[in-house]
Amino acid sequence: MLHELLLALLGYTGDLIIDERERQESLRVNLSPDAPLAEESTFKLAPDLSFIQPSDKEVIERIITLGFYYRELDRFASKCRNLSWIKSLKDSPLLSNAEILKHKNLKQSVYRRAVANGIVEVLSLYRSAVLHIEQKLLADSLPILASVTQGLNKFFVLLPPLYELILEIERDGICGGRLLNILQKRCHCGVPELQTCIQR
Repeated sequence: MLHELLLALLGYTGDLIIDERERQESLRVNLSPDAPLAEESTFKLAPDLSFIQPSDKEVIERIITLGFYYRELDRFASKCRNLSWIKSLKDSPLLSNAEILKHKNLKQSVYRRAVANGIVEVLSLYRSAVLHIEQKLLADSLPILASVTQGLNKFFVLLPPLYELILEIERDGICGGRLLNILQKRCHCGVPELQTCIQR
């Protein structure tokens, strides 16, 4: 169970921890970098789990939201750091007007790319923390859920506001000077860890 929890923390769901968007057959959600971001966490415990105590369920549900935030932040970073659109425009000067408009509508921005690079740094720290937790769990003779929570405490402060930021950026198509204004505004939040993160 703890191994699937660790995988979910890195954005990989399975049988015990599911992604509701993947389970909805009618929507057929494709989780490519171009897929829209979800408004709220879609990672949930499978409803047919009866061996987990209700108190543990609450803790696990809270923890796996970090995995959801991780996956969505990673998708945003992948999308914004993708420079293939430059190469395709440079290699094919005879593109049709429709193809050129498609590339221009991607909302590529140097500032978005910089935000994505900062997010990648934070996600790297997060992955390291999950790896450290896994090492601790493997070393313990009796692994406990509290060690997972303790190892991820600082990310409960960082990942949700970063997710809200990218959700606003994506939803409103923000780039350029407006993006700098939003970053400046969010930098004044009173949480030193988040301020440091946004200032990256």
